[in-house]
This record gives sequence, structure tokens and C-alpha cells, in this order.
Amino acid sequence: MAAVHIVGDQLGWRPHVNYYSWVRSKSIKVGDTLVFNYDATKDYSVAEVTQFKFIACNASNAKFFDNSGTSSVTLTEPGQHYFMAQNHCLDDQMVFSVLV
Repeated sequence: MAAVHIVGDQLGWRPHVNYYSWVRSKSIKVGDTLVFNYDATKDYSVAEVTQFKFIACNASNAKFFDNSGTSSVTLTEPGQHYFMAQNHCLDDQMVFSVLV
């Protein structure tokens, strides 16, 4: 059964949240949906990128990109998935990866 996971739970998608701890506390599987809730007026965004782009903090040519304030990504493939905020990924502010 597919599940819906609110990224960051009640804290949402914003700087200075430990998303690595958040993702370790979840059992995320193929078919699950990640929902990102954030303040679009603060230049926040969500991008799913390759490992190379994740390391480089580069959201160009992202597999998925949205900056509307509420973004949903359904994980349709097994493997490692990398998420970041375009302008807030330095110093691990708004980044995480998950293996499904």
C-alpha cells in the first residue's frame, strides 16, 4: 500500500531542519509520495536531481522542479533519489536523499 509522507512532518520544507534524521525515521518505498510544504514567497523550491547535481548543489535540468509552495513527488522507481532546494542547499540546509 502506497503511503504519503510529509517531508519534515510539521516543520515542513525549510532551512535548518535535519532531513537526514527525518528520512531515517521513515519507511519509504516505491509508490510512496513525498509532499513538500514550504513558503514560496521565500524563494524556496524542490528539485529532484542526479547524484552529481546533488553534490554540486545544482538544480539545473532537474528531474523534477517546483516552487509553488506545495510539491508532490511520487517515487516510481527503485534506487537513490536526491532532493534539494535550488537556492538553499549549501551547508545541507534543505537537502536529503532516500533509497527506495
